[in-house]
Amino acid sequence: MKILITGVPGFAASQLAYSILVANENSESLMIRPKNEDIEIHGTKRVRTDMYRLEKLGIADQIKYHLIELTDSVSVYNVIKEVMPDQIYHLAAQDYVKSSWDSPHETFRTNVEGTINLFMAIRQCYPRRISSDPILINNLRATDQYQVLEYPKVLVTSTSESYGYHKERIHENTEQKPINPYGISKLCQDSLSRLYACAYNIPVVITRSFNVTGWGRNDPFVDSDFARQVATIEKNGKGGIISHGNLEAKRTFFDVKDAVRGYYLAMNSEYNKGDVFCFGAEESTSIQQLLNYLTLMSTSKITTKVDKSRFRPIDTDDMRGDFSKAERLLGWKAQVPLEQSLKELLNYWRERV
Repeated sequence: MKILITGVPGFAASQLAYSILVANENSESLMIRPKNEDIEIHGTKRVRTDMYRLEKLGIADQIKYHLIELTDSVSVYNVIKEVMPDQIYHLAAQDYVKSSWDSPHETFRTNVEGTINLFMAIRQCYPRRISSDPILINNLRATDQYQVLEYPKVLVTSTSESYGYHKERIHENTEQKPINPYGISKLCQDSLSRLYACAYNIPVVITRSFNVTGWGRNDPFVDSDFARQVATIEKNGKGGIISHGNLEAKRTFFDVKDAVRGYYLAMNSEYNKGDVFCFGAEESTSIQQLLNYLTLMSTSKITTKVDKSRFRPIDTDDMRGDFSKAERLLGWKAQVPLEQSLKELLNYWRERV
C-alpha cells in the first residue's frame, strides 16, 4: 500500500508516519495495523524544512520525499501522478491562528487553494467511469449513476477552530461559525472536501481535532511556547520570566499520539462520503492551568508577565467537545494523560534549546 502524507516533517504528520511504521512493534504508537501489510510511505515537504522530528524518531530514511508547494498546482499534480497513492493524509496547512490574522492571504492560499490543487490532481490522475447523465450528484452516498473506480481515500484534517464559540459541547453537527481567518480557511477546506466527495465520489473523511499537544509541537502555539520558555530559562540557570497572553481561556488539549491514532482509524474505516469525526479530550483546561503544570515541572525559579501582543483580536472563552461519535463508530477515545503530554513536550524543548 502506498501512503502519501502531505507536510510529513510537521508535528502531527511526523508522528503519523512514525506510528504507521512502528505499529505492532512499539506500544507507544497506540496503533495496530494488519500484519504483513506492505507499507510504502511518501511525504511532501518544502525546500527549507526542519527534519528534526523525523530524524529524532528514527524514520527519516524510511520515507520517500517529494518537494512541492501546495499552491503550485503543477507540482502537486506531478507528485500524485508519480506516486499514485492508495491513501492520502492531507495534513499540510498554515495552522497558526495569529499568523492567519497577520497573513490571511497566505493562510487561504495554503489551506484552500492547496486543497483544491490536491483534489484536482486526484481527478486528473486516476481512472474513473463518468455517468452519461451530467447532473451534479447532491447525495453524499455513492450511486450507480456516477461511480469512481480507483480514487485514493483522502483524509482531510480540519479543526475545532471552524466552529467558533459555543456554550454547549461541540460535536460534528454543531453550526460552524469561525471567528478567525484560520478557522474560516479550514471551514472552506472542509466544505470543498465534502463537495468533491459528493460531486465526484472521491472517498473522503474529515477530522476536526481540538488542541493537539505533546512531543514535537511547534513553538508558536501556547503550550509549546510556554514549554520552550521554561526550557530556555532552565538552560540559562538563573531563573526567568515567562511572557503570556490570555490565561483565562480554556481549551481541550489532547496528545498527538491519540490524534494520529484517530486519523488512522478514520482512514481505515468504512466512512468515506465526506464523513466527519471530532477528536479531543473530555475536559477543557485553562491556559493558566497549562502554565502552572509546566512551571511546576521545572526546577528553576519562574515568574510570569502579561504580553499584550500575545492576545488574539477575538478569542473564545472555552471550547469543549463531544467525541461520542468517534468512540461509537471508530472505537476511539483519548488515552494519554495531559501531564504526560506536557512532560514530553517540555523534554522536546529541553533537547532543542
